[in-house]
Amino acid sequence: MNMRNTIFTFIGVALLVGFVACDDWTSPEKLDVENEAVGDLYSKRDSIKWAEEEKRHKENEAAYEKYLENLRAYKSTKHPIMFGWFNAWQPDGAGKYPRLSLLPDSMDVVSIWGNWHSLSEEKIKELRSVQAKGTKVIIGWIIEDIGDQIKWGRDQWPADDTQAIKEYAQAIVDTINKYGYDGFDYDYEPSYASPFKPGNHCGNLTSCSRDYNKEKEILFMKTMRELLGPDKLFHLNGSIHWLDPRAAQYFDRFVVQSYNGSASSFERWTNDIQNRLNIKPEQLVFTESFQNKPGARSRFPGTYAGYVASKQGNVGGIGVFHINEDAFEDEAYVNIRKAISIMNPPVK
Repeated sequence: MNMRNTIFTFIGVALLVGFVACDDWTSPEKLDVENEAVGDLYSKRDSIKWAEEEKRHKENEAAYEKYLENLRAYKSTKHPIMFGWFNAWQPDGAGKYPRLSLLPDSMDVVSIWGNWHSLSEEKIKELRSVQAKGTKVIIGWIIEDIGDQIKWGRDQWPADDTQAIKEYAQAIVDTINKYGYDGFDYDYEPSYASPFKPGNHCGNLTSCSRDYNKEKEILFMKTMRELLGPDKLFHLNGSIHWLDPRAAQYFDRFVVQSYNGSASSFERWTNDIQNRLNIKPEQLVFTESFQNKPGARSRFPGTYAGYVASKQGNVGGIGVFHINEDAFEDEAYVNIRKAISIMNPPVK
């Protein structure tokens, strides 16, 4: 009897525990069906929107790459170029003036005037973005003595002049290659007075004579051409009429400082330079200065680009000293753009 009661008691307790446990297992959760449905709709909507945005982004990227490809193709064709000396380059500087990337996309060649070394990541990034458009970015400075702008002082270089000249040229080209520039702009000004010392812009490398003692500078020019190779630019600007004819072969272009120019002065420059150097008119680039000269900006398209158009493009091109002063206009570089359009009218 006691055993049977014990069994019944055990069975009863087991059933009670089972009922309680089952009740815990089968209690329904409270589901917020409305919120889940709305969230699902938002998720689907956002997924579609994100997919569309990603598609547009890829389409825009592809279109821009095609645009850059077309720009580079245009710049590889024979046409009068737009050239400029760019002052005070600083991507994060105040205003439009120091920003290289604001130059017109159809700009052909720009020479960095100062601030060409010790490049920050921001400068490298801006430099590459400009080069991606097919714009050649070169560097240059006035050269009087062996070592100028690289390592000052004749005693810093080998005693033998030939070796020193070759090492100086190598150091310049190493700098160009280090930063990925597109060439060198030799500011050759022995016929111009120097504001920094008695006499002209000449010394132990650039000869102070128009017709004599040219061997050192010729060696330097020849060495630069060899080291730069065929793919990098080598410009000469300044006293072009003082250049030894034997050295003309080493340069791609000759940039004439024909400031405040006119059609008659351009013709005179052309005759003088061709008579001395026997170069092609397509190698000549005539330049204006915008430095502190607002009036020069407005006359530049008609006078300079107009002259090129009158010659049916049989001129190397035009350019500007302190080209970034055209960024001061309400519409940045409006005069440069006009000049480019006059020289190279858009295809309709």
